[in-house]
Amino acid sequence: MSIDTAEEHIASENINKNERTSHPHDAVKGVPNRLPSSLIRELSALSPGKALFALFLEWLGIAAAIAAYVLTKNPFVYLFAVIFIGARQQALTVLGHDASHYRFLPNRFWNDWISNFFMQWPMFISTEGFRKYHGAHHRYLNDEKDGNRFLWKTHNQEGHLVEEWTYPKSKGQLAAKIIRRGLFFTGLRWIIRGLIGMFVIRGSLPSMLARILFYGAFASWFTMAGLWWEFLLLWIIPLCTWHIVTQYIRLIAEHSAVQSDVPGYQETRTTIPKVWEALFILPRNIGYHLEHHWYPSVPFYNLPALHKALMDTEEFPRSANISYSILRSLQEVVKK
Repeated sequence: MSIDTAEEHIASENINKNERTSHPHDAVKGVPNRLPSSLIRELSALSPGKALFALFLEWLGIAAAIAAYVLTKNPFVYLFAVIFIGARQQALTVLGHDASHYRFLPNRFWNDWISNFFMQWPMFISTEGFRKYHGAHHRYLNDEKDGNRFLWKTHNQEGHLVEEWTYPKSKGQLAAKIIRRGLFFTGLRWIIRGLIGMFVIRGSLPSMLARILFYGAFASWFTMAGLWWEFLLLWIIPLCTWHIVTQYIRLIAEHSAVQSDVPGYQETRTTIPKVWEALFILPRNIGYHLEHHWYPSVPFYNLPALHKALMDTEEFPRSANISYSILRSLQEVVKK
């Protein structure tokens, strides 16, 4: 076990017991606006009922969209289903993102297993694999050990941003990137990478065997029931189109062309979406990104309260890059 992994294990056990406010994914360079420990401890308290109910609602929405298309066979209903299911797939990865921070369920065992079965494995990733890169992204944001440099290939070997992740861009360049990524092939590559990755980024042996059985069981069911076409139409196509579009929109908004004159505020943007944007693009408070980077111990349902607490300070509202629409965030990353 590496030193970082050992420290993460110890800290994750401590935050689950609410013994302290530190988190294994805290930024090593700290944050410029430290709220009282008592408040962070309160906001970091987990509510399993809220987490599980959110997961239930996402799967209920997926089931409803599938049923609507199956019952109508209407092409317009299908188009809506693709967008709606793709957005719910994004929501599953957001909930799985909380689990990667040990913030979905208090028990670490059930946190990871529930996350894998109902959030990550259906999306062809794993909680452990995502945590490996995302934890490093938090701890070393914009440093050479930032996990996004490996997961999203944002930088070249010299440590410079590659062209795709260099902003601002022209409107045409931004639109072309998002459209190109949403044309199925990026999503298909993600699926293949995820399936190969389970043999490369190994969790425990029981977890790897369970994941193989998970896919094998569903493959057998689809074969016996003749559901492969429906699986393609109602899971793979939403995943490889709208889900990918929302992932790239989110990523671009989070860290690109962030505007602030104050160090510590210059690396991450907060986007508070409109209601329809929250439903279709930025679900489950994932847009509160500066707040999340500063305090990864706070679960998704408490991020609005964390935002409010920070807005009550003198520095945060003056220095933070806050947008009140995802469309506005995208406008900020294009050339004026």
